[in-house]
Amino acid sequence: MQKILILKLSLILSVFVLLTGCAKKEIANTDNAVREEEAIEPNIVEPEAPEEKLEDGTIVGSIYFDFDKYEIRNDMQETLNDATKIINDNSEMNVLIEGNTDEFGSDEYNFALGNKRALVVKTALITRGINKDRIQVISLGKSKPVCEEKTNECYQKNRRGDIRLTKQSQ
Repeated sequence: MQKILILKLSLILSVFVLLTGCAKKEIANTDNAVREEEAIEPNIVEPEAPEEKLEDGTIVGSIYFDFDKYEIRNDMQETLNDATKIINDNSEMNVLIEGNTDEFGSDEYNFALGNKRALVVKTALITRGINKDRIQVISLGKSKPVCEEKTNECYQKNRRGDIRLTKQSQ
């Protein structure tokens, strides 16, 4: 019986020690202690190199269209925004928008569709702040394909409006 009592008291004491834990020692901070300090980087911004001016005839964006359509797709908005920035950075140049189509349809139909595509791209650039007097449009219809394979992927590459920078005429 005495062994059971000692065992119970030992168990109770062990539980008490576990629950209360040991006293925590406070670490003294002395002046001789080595301190780690975070390195502070200088907040200096390096000047950007001047933008290289683009050559006459450089295409700064191609807006792709669905078959037989001339509405600008949602996935082309970023391309338009990027082209707008480049056009603004090259204010001494004009813009030529070339409307292109795939090979389906008559020449007359494709020139009309290419013109509608070029005009809708022009309107999108004007709404983004490009001066309308800097922009010219031309329809190339199906006369200037970038791809001539007989595949859907190739036809899609030809349904576009190319945004080209041109020198201002004197």
